[in-house]
Amino acid sequence: MEKFPTPKLILSRCIEHDHCRYDGSVIGSPFVKQLEDYVEFETVCPEMEIGLGVPRKPIRIIEKNKKLHLIQPASGKDVTEDMKEFAENFLTPLADFDGFILKNRSPSCGMNNIKIYPEVEGRPRTDGQGFFGGAVLNKFPELAIEDEGRLRNLKLREDFLIKLYTLSRFRQIKKNRRFSDLIDFQSQNKFLLMAYNQDLVRKMGRMIGEKNDKGSEDLYLEYEKMLYHALNNPIEAPSNINVLLHALGHFSKQLNTEEKAFFLDALEKYRQGVMPLLVCLNLLKSWIIRFEDDYLRHQTFFEPYPVELIPVTTVYR
Repeated sequence: MEKFPTPKLILSRCIEHDHCRYDGSVIGSPFVKQLEDYVEFETVCPEMEIGLGVPRKPIRIIEKNKKLHLIQPASGKDVTEDMKEFAENFLTPLADFDGFILKNRSPSCGMNNIKIYPEVEGRPRTDGQGFFGGAVLNKFPELAIEDEGRLRNLKLREDFLIKLYTLSRFRQIKKNRRFSDLIDFQSQNKFLLMAYNQDLVRKMGRMIGEKNDKGSEDLYLEYEKMLYHALNNPIEAPSNINVLLHALGHFSKQLNTEEKAFFLDALEKYRQGVMPLLVCLNLLKSWIIRFEDDYLRHQTFFEPYPVELIPVTTVYR
């Protein structure tokens, strides 16, 4: 399999990096700690950046006259405009990175299910976004974005990693915008992109094949839009099964009837949710090695991210 790129991520600083939460604590995250050996982090604490020290009184989102405000109830301080200005100034110049990991349940960094309090006493609703987290989602909807709480779910973690590493690979080739690199990217990621969106990957292939008079800049921009669209929804089991059957076809003349039946039985157990995808992948990998299939050997579908980042016993994808 190919060497992995080094993704670039923006991380809430309070996660494993600094004691900058309102109470002076730091959030532990074994996954983020593990990621440090594989990615490049840039950390940010929006609340400290707008002048709120450590420790500090908590802030919350309060709805006043149908408008949302970021308030520090203990002092009555309204930091709404400060946070909006910081988010705009921080996010606008960002370039050459692949995603975010943000603090969940935070009125600044949270992405979803954030508490919004009424102006008078009453129960908060929980359908909000943090001011910074919401700005991130609005400005970079195409990137790999998650909060550290959701990443404890191994299925969501894998979805995040596949998207993150795919975007990082594309970012690498986008630097030089060589047509040959785009051909290689499409070829090596074909099975993975098929698992995301089979119709779209055909269009992406045709676009490259029918380059016509498109300049490299226009071709990359058009391909990038299609790639973002393809990665928009996570891979589901039926799509994986279709790709696995497609890969099996590469060995139709080399495998005997018993070997094919064994694989199809494993595939059916995966479909039923009683066997991990990893079993089917490893069977195919063994045949890739045995029959020296260089085309499949370079397919990122079989190893889209470093395997150390997901427990091998997990039923995933």
